[in-house]
Amino acid sequence: MFLNSIKMLLLEMLRKKTVVFTFFLVLAFVMANFYHNMINNNEIQYISQMYDPIKILTLSDWSVSGYFFMEYFPLLVVIPTSCAYLTDRDTKMKIYIESKTGKGYYWYAKLIVVFLTTFLIFTIPFFIEIMLSGICFDFHSAGDPSNFQYVQIIEHENQYLLSQLWLNHKVLYGILMTCLFGIISGILATFNFSITTLPFFKFKIFTFFPIYILFYIVSFFSKLLNLDYTINYFFILRMFNLKEKNYIVYAVFLLILLIISFLLIKIKTVKDDLI
Repeated sequence: MFLNSIKMLLLEMLRKKTVVFTFFLVLAFVMANFYHNMINNNEIQYISQMYDPIKILTLSDWSVSGYFFMEYFPLLVVIPTSCAYLTDRDTKMKIYIESKTGKGYYWYAKLIVVFLTTFLIFTIPFFIEIMLSGICFDFHSAGDPSNFQYVQIIEHENQYLLSQLWLNHKVLYGILMTCLFGIISGILATFNFSITTLPFFKFKIFTFFPIYILFYIVSFFSKLLNLDYTINYFFILRMFNLKEKNYIVYAVFLLILLIISFLLIKIKTVKDDLI
């Protein structure tokens, strides 16, 4: 029954216009970056001197398209699913699903579907980019978009997250970092969704704000506390950014968001069972 709930809600979610729109918008950022890379590499005479394809992906710190993508990321990550609950409530889809599978199943299935939908939107376009880069570029290219000296490049490459994986399996590194980006996007979307189930979210326009407010609160703490590492999502989520990062703190923060999301949905489940 639970798997049927997930399947039913996922198929319904993937047909939504906001989901399709966001997917193709993310894909547009990716294609713009890929086209830019094609132009730049075309001007380089030797293949060995072309830029490393992984280092110029959209999620890379050297991507111009990726810069603008990250500027709009707080909005893009909530567009597909921010109104998921209010829409189901207004269209009576919630009642229909509950009649098929039970009240408790709806909430937990919806939470999983929000995560899966967001994960797919924020990974598939980047996987497509990696595949196209593998077809059009040479993964053995040694060019570096930083234009640093060789010694500096070696030093920086040993500071990347999972640097040994990067040095030995660059493609796997790109795939893993893309998956991590999709997971973080999914967690943010599920948190946003769970918050919008609270009673005071009566209008759909307000469902786009929780993530912005969350990022604002986080940035406020950066000014209040003298931290030795960045807490700005813009620098945290981009590959190859060398700002100081505390990954344990980030992992705990994401875990807290997941716990809050689960607790809010648990409360909704209990309330529904009492009705």
